[in-house]
Amino acid sequence: MRLKYRLGSLLSIAGLAAASVAAAATPAPATPAAPVQVPMESFARLPAIRQVTLSPDGKFIAYSMFDDLQAAFAFKEIDTGKTKGVQGTDNFVAVYPRWISNDRVVYGYMAGMNRDGSKYAGLLGKARELDKRDQNRLATGGILFREFKGEFEGHILLNEFDQLPHAYSYGFNYIYNPNVINMDTRTGNYVQIVQNPGKVIGWGTDKDGVVRVGAEYDKGYSAVIYREGENAPWHRLAGLEHIKRTVGLEGISADGATLYVTKPTPTGMWGVYEYDLKNQKLGEMMVGHANFDILRNGISADGHSIERMVFAPRTHELLGIQYVTDVPKVVWFDPTLASIQGALDQGLPHKVNSIVEMSDDLKRFVIFSWSARDPGSYYIFDLEKKQLKQLFATSPWIKPEQMAEVYPISYKSRDGLVIHGYLTVPPGKEPKNLPMVVFPHGGPFGRDSWGFHNDAQFLASRGYAVLQMNYRGSPGYGEDFFVKGQRHIGRELQDDITDGTKWAIAKGIADPHRIAIMGWSFGGYSALMGAVREPNLYRCAIDLAGVTDWVAILKYQRTVTEGFGDEENAEMIGDPIKDAADLADISPVNHADKINIPLLLVYSKDDQTVPFEQARLMRDALDRNNKTYEFVSKHNEGHGFYTYDHRLELYQQVDKFLAAHMTAN
Repeated sequence: MRLKYRLGSLLSIAGLAAASVAAAATPAPATPAAPVQVPMESFARLPAIRQVTLSPDGKFIAYSMFDDLQAAFAFKEIDTGKTKGVQGTDNFVAVYPRWISNDRVVYGYMAGMNRDGSKYAGLLGKARELDKRDQNRLATGGILFREFKGEFEGHILLNEFDQLPHAYSYGFNYIYNPNVINMDTRTGNYVQIVQNPGKVIGWGTDKDGVVRVGAEYDKGYSAVIYREGENAPWHRLAGLEHIKRTVGLEGISADGATLYVTKPTPTGMWGVYEYDLKNQKLGEMMVGHANFDILRNGISADGHSIERMVFAPRTHELLGIQYVTDVPKVVWFDPTLASIQGALDQGLPHKVNSIVEMSDDLKRFVIFSWSARDPGSYYIFDLEKKQLKQLFATSPWIKPEQMAEVYPISYKSRDGLVIHGYLTVPPGKEPKNLPMVVFPHGGPFGRDSWGFHNDAQFLASRGYAVLQMNYRGSPGYGEDFFVKGQRHIGRELQDDITDGTKWAIAKGIADPHRIAIMGWSFGGYSALMGAVREPNLYRCAIDLAGVTDWVAILKYQRTVTEGFGDEENAEMIGDPIKDAADLADISPVNHADKINIPLLLVYSKDDQTVPFEQARLMRDALDRNNKTYEFVSKHNEGHGFYTYDHRLELYQQVDKFLAAHMTAN
């Protein structure tokens, strides 16, 4: 990796609490020879405490508490330990607390309140409708700025759309063109401060909350517009025009003179660049990597971004960059933070110790410490006291020493393309001759990352190795790798999955007679296509909410989005009219006759992303061809199962299905 900045030397900090936990890229100690059989109930439970955030003055934290679909919201005074809970209405309300001032937070989708529970205001969606008694639910795309001081303290800037975007659909990126509004979170009143000129899909502000830059996108290419102040005219920036895909606006320097952007490097990998706003000139690459994109994946840990440029809350000085390669990493330009990071990694070994929140005076920090074996714990680090204090474990019933280790792997596909992924090895087992579940990710243009995954850990606890791969089209591995996935689903993408399975066999990791394929969403589609295309490779397949008919689902997408994203879908997947024959050929419903292995199909009747009609179409096709299969469906679930009872039942069904068709001894 190439850095323009010289990193400060790491200093030791005395007084950090020692713990039995470790650095991301370092394998954890070997698991016990006689592993404990962890109850599947432990994996069916979702985290009890999530998303701890710190007030600007560093005196309070806010966080979400969950019990199945019941959710609550709490404030805790750090020095006294006093806690005040506020009951939420459901798990979509009491989530993602974000401090607007020392006394006020916004949370969920979206409401605001003071930390004593007073002055509630419904700001968006149904919460606004009920509280304001008006029908203007507003359509927003997230908070753009929330660090106002003085006159506008308690205000936020929001991306706001002229018309309500429909339900976010199956992993495709629909392009919207937001305006910017300034909203008072105490009243819900707002005023539009920037009207979209027509093609801007994202905005950026300076340290004072003035909208200064916008990323335009049109027909696959992007440009950046800029203005010197809120009353100045917009113009395009030279050197940031006609860039394939979307330029990333990562921030503006404290003095307002430098714009930080992500864009493709000459080799096609994405890197971070400085742009001189005064002289309108793109500088050399600031941070890049030979094999991985920097700040391109949107990966988070418990709702906290771990791919970001980190700026000081008060001064907006650039402090460092958190990024992801095979595993999460960080580089600090600030020597104090580099010292803190070094001490954390020494005191909490074999963990990713992410600094996720910091007070305005940089004296107190929230640390999220986690790994692929540990769903994570929160700590407070006090710089003046040189003290690290644990706050909460997100899932205290999970014992990391009982969990499976996860290793980054890579292999070559049949055309020579390097595919990266992850191998989960059952506790107490050597990676030799194991029964294995191949678990391709959804998307299709998403990716798997290193971390704790309930499904993989559940399968490993039952004795199965789990292979996950970021097949072509997954972000994070360069522009060429991403483009190779476009319009190649069901073919080259499926070959990458097949080649990963054969790699595991050739390496002696997987028993060739005991391999299953399973996945959610596009991964469910891949499981069905694996059964279609590789009848002798897999013993059984599990389709969880997978696409079965591409023509039908793309037409459905077009209906629910009123045409938004049609060009992107056509470029990435295919056009349901012009490419109907090709899309039909890669749809499992048209190849049910070729499936000769046991199938388990799992769908929600209320899924708006992959509608239940996709399940009906597949069942009809299997029935027409006299195929046997198992089928599970649930009401009151979306694109996935989120209630405890349904998740537990699903794990029980999967456990029984795999045991019947692929013994794990």
